[in-house]
Parts: sequence; C-alpha cells; structure tokens
Amino acid sequence: MKLIVVGATGLVGSEIIRQSLEIGEITEVIALARHPIQVENSSSSKVKSVVVRDYAEYPEDVKAKLTGADACIWTVAITPFRASNFPFAEVKRVCQDCTLAGFKAIYEARPKSPFRFLYFSAEGTPQDPSKRPMLMGDYQVMRCNTENMVMGFPAQFPGTQICIAQPGVVTNSTTWSRAALAFLFRGVNLFTRRIPNVDRNELSAAVLHQAVYGFEKETLLNNDLVRLGQAAFKTRG
Repeated sequence: MKLIVVGATGLVGSEIIRQSLEIGEITEVIALARHPIQVENSSSSKVKSVVVRDYAEYPEDVKAKLTGADACIWTVAITPFRASNFPFAEVKRVCQDCTLAGFKAIYEARPKSPFRFLYFSAEGTPQDPSKRPMLMGDYQVMRCNTENMVMGFPAQFPGTQICIAQPGVVTNSTTWSRAALAFLFRGVNLFTRRIPNVDRNELSAAVLHQAVYGFEKETLLNNDLVRLGQAAFKTRG
C-alpha cells in the first residue's frame, strides 16, 4: 500500500515514518513536510521525501507524487500548548484551512478507493460548536469545527473513509524534560489515567494499524489509541 504521512518531520510524524518501515504491507511512504526527512534504515528506499513550502499549497509536481495513495495520516496542527504563540487567524489557517487544502490536493491526485484519511485532533475537543468552553474557547470551537469538516468529507468526496484520532498528552523521551514527564506518567498510569496520555510509540503504532487494516470507528479516543497501540505491538511480535 501507498501511505502519505503529512507533517513527517514532527514529533509523531517522524515516529510514524520510522515504524512504517517495519510494516511489510506498506510498500511506499510519501513523507510530506516543509523540510526534507532523512531516514537511515535498510527499508528506507520505500520512503519518498516530498517538500512543500506551505501545507496550503500543492504544486502539480507535488500532486503527481501523491497519486494512487491508499491512506493518509494527517498530523499537522498547532497544539493548545503552542497556540498562544501565534495570532488566532494563523492557528485556524494551519489547523483547519491547511487540512482542507491538503485533503483536496490528495483527492485531486486520484487516490485509491477506498481512501483512508486519519486526522489528528485532541482528546477533549467539544462535540457541539455551539457550546463554547470557558478555557481556550475559540481554539476548542475551531478544532470542533475542523473535526466536523473532516467528518463531512465522505459525503463530498466519494470513496473516502475518515477517522479522527484524539490523543491526550503525548509522552516520549526525545529530551530530558520529556523523558521526566514520561516517567511521571508511567508511574501515575499504574493507578489511573484520569489525565489522558499516550506514549508516542503506542500512538504511532495505533494509527498505522488503522491506516493499513481499516478504521475500527470514526473517532478514536485516547484509551482506544493506547489499547490499539499495545495490540499492534503484540501483533508485530
């Protein structure tokens, strides 16, 4: 299968790329990002690095490389922790407008049918845009509207299957501070997971399994992603 990973140089995108090399069913990976991605692995020849200036713009030569895709994992967004660093108009553009532009570009490139599109959102995104949360209300409503937009793709674009992934805090050990946070969550998770969190490796394994074998349901909450990620690792042996 041919898989497109958008945001391939990001925290989760880069791990998705790494794990995709271990999955035999995936024969080609389009690593779409604003910067080239370097992969050093015996299977790295199946990864094609495709660079775009902006996630809202897809020249014809880029579209040509997207043709015939079976699935796409879209990881691009401005997270709640970083949203205050940008004007809200830019946050909305990246989270919502770029998602629509990117999806349309892939669809215009004639993907396979069915075409699976997995969109990264966040745990706790409200389901009703008319109910504005008190905390980060504009941001939360915008993410809700974006989810609703993505869920409407199958009606507008025949042959499309949609899944929304809603992870909580993504833990990892890429820096000492992140490693300390991951260690803390591992201890807390022995007793409770009231603060939704998922390890980056488990999250990547979960979404890859869904993209390859089909979506379990339209929205995957944090606990679903933990369960699916752990199961995917067991399947790989």
